[in-house]
Amino acid sequence: MKKILAHSEKDAQKRRAAFEERFAVFNGHHNSLEGIKQKVNPDLDLKYLNYYLGESNKFCGKPNPIVCLTDGKFSFSEQGIRNALKKMGADLSLFKMNVQETERDADDCTLLVAYKKRKNVHAQVCTLTYKSIEMEITRWHVKDSPFGVFEIMPAKQMMCYVPKYCNRNNRLFILRDDEFYLLDLPTLLMDLALEYQLREEEITYHTKQLRITTMQTSVLNEDHITLAAIDEATKERIIKESERKGLDKEQIFKVLVQPWMKAIHDYLVQMTGKYKDTIYMCNLSIVPEENGGMVSLYGRNAKITFGIPPQIPFKTLCEEKQVEVNYLFSETHRLTDPTGRQTVASFSVEGSEIIIDEALYDHVRSKDRLIIFPNAKDRRFQLQISGSIGLHALVGYLKQMPALCQQMNKFAESLNF
Repeated sequence: MKKILAHSEKDAQKRRAAFEERFAVFNGHHNSLEGIKQKVNPDLDLKYLNYYLGESNKFCGKPNPIVCLTDGKFSFSEQGIRNALKKMGADLSLFKMNVQETERDADDCTLLVAYKKRKNVHAQVCTLTYKSIEMEITRWHVKDSPFGVFEIMPAKQMMCYVPKYCNRNNRLFILRDDEFYLLDLPTLLMDLALEYQLREEEITYHTKQLRITTMQTSVLNEDHITLAAIDEATKERIIKESERKGLDKEQIFKVLVQPWMKAIHDYLVQMTGKYKDTIYMCNLSIVPEENGGMVSLYGRNAKITFGIPPQIPFKTLCEEKQVEVNYLFSETHRLTDPTGRQTVASFSVEGSEIIIDEALYDHVRSKDRLIIFPNAKDRRFQLQISGSIGLHALVGYLKQMPALCQQMNKFAESLNF
């Protein structure tokens, strides 16, 4: 069973290690902070919580410690859940429990068939707070009956509240008596707290990175990409370290030029973010109509839109920046898993060439990517962008490309492999 919650410090470390890679995706797609928050802290997928009904590695067949049955009467046991949490090493100073019992309108119950038109329907509402999360458990039952149905809101901080648009049933973990009695509630509560803590940490990380990116963009030199010189001592050290790790020559080459590929990557992403003029290669390949009219363009979710073909503003910007460019596009191919499009574009300036391999996915935009060969003469120079780039980013690179490719070629020749 796939798990969506963090279960241990080892899980937490793996998640933290992935923050940088995820930010590269968010940055490549130019997601806003609000957009990032929605992706990092989405609704819980409740089907995965079935894991805590017996599959949990920490669960040993013991009954749910919050359940107390005395003379056939059910009650929530604070002492039971506290004892269980203490054994698991929880910080009980961060735990609170509150129980209220009221007579409720059965129409409020999402399990309508069980309690519709019944009299004396009661609801016991137990609220558990641990660290930063709040869980609400509602037990519906007929007065004096030992049987009931449980609705669990696992963590309000990880659920969407839009009553007008959301079905409440999709927000609740609904269990029968026998299921609730076997629920590994202590583990679930602690895992939810750790999961939310990691989500908050990741949001903080991305917020900081966005600020850094904004500062870098504000001082961006649009006319110069710096490929820092690699001195002989540094080159020899990297080669020896890489050989000790068992890397082959192609892998060593990529390690050596990684700072250069990052500099080009960051320039393209920052220029795109600055001008917000993202283009798709498949649309850039469309030849304008002779009358300059609107054409069919690729849109998201497999939709076709209409607009001015990007070649027109592209040519205009090239003239403005005094860039004489030749370009060639492959035929756009359909991708089937998931559905999307692939286009390969080639741009040449003064004998230097860049190749851009674009993959766009109709329904999974986060998987859009560009594989870029900034010096087509030597395809060991390679970088990838999660997302797309803009007109100013592309033309800005093309203007500098001859000088950059010359520097790359000279370095490649010095390696002799």
